[in-house]
Amino acid sequence: MAILYVASEALELEPLARLLTGLRKLKWPLDYAYEGIWEGRRVMLAANGAGPRLAVRAVETAIRAVTAAELSSSKLDAVISTGLCGALDPALQVNQIVVAREVIDSASRESYACAPVLADRNFTLGTLITQDRVANTAEEKSALAKSGAIAVDMESAAIAAHARRAGLPFACIKAVSDAADESFEVDFNKMRSEDGRLAHGKIGLYALAHPNKIPWLFRFKRRVEGAAQTLGEFLVSCRVSPAPDNAGPVEPASAG
Repeated sequence: MAILYVASEALELEPLARLLTGLRKLKWPLDYAYEGIWEGRRVMLAANGAGPRLAVRAVETAIRAVTAAELSSSKLDAVISTGLCGALDPALQVNQIVVAREVIDSASRESYACAPVLADRNFTLGTLITQDRVANTAEEKSALAKSGAIAVDMESAAIAAHARRAGLPFACIKAVSDAADESFEVDFNKMRSEDGRLAHGKIGLYALAHPNKIPWLFRFKRRVEGAAQTLGEFLVSCRVSPAPDNAGPVEPASAG
């Protein structure tokens, strides 16, 4: 059996990848695709850019690949949306782990129940909302918090919807990269390409044109890398316990 972890950026998965044994690159048409072994279980890692369309493409690619393999070791046990999220609850701190009880699509308002996650490390359980844009400002986060969600990301609802269609258990495990009262100094939505990816070339050109923003960009990069490291350590410490028929979550063994 295998578990598929889907994120938007490779840096969100690389700390987990470094903990796996037998790591190898997969020949999938994605930005980032690797597999390895953790405690005897096959782990597949996929990242294909920000936003719902690119995330779904990653899941579809993985499902096609494991279906074509026709091996029991290749059958997917669960799909996990992972990576970084923005806090909507003022109580959430940077680097804190958020495990979703459910995820909400901000456009359709449809909600998706998540399989429970069991862990011996602290995490915060709550609702996560997905939108196809970066929540850049404290004001935008405050408006999103009215949905009842404690955090926001850009991919989880789309991944959950596709997992449901495929009949696969779904879970969502994120690390907080920015606080609820924090506004970014750079509008990352203007740094996205036509297909939704964060265009690193655009970010570089912006930095050259606005050198006063370079220190903030470097600080934020270091923070993101730290949150990803915390996330990787959590992911290998936990397990997903799929609820029958993806019926919904149960209380975790340890939550903080």
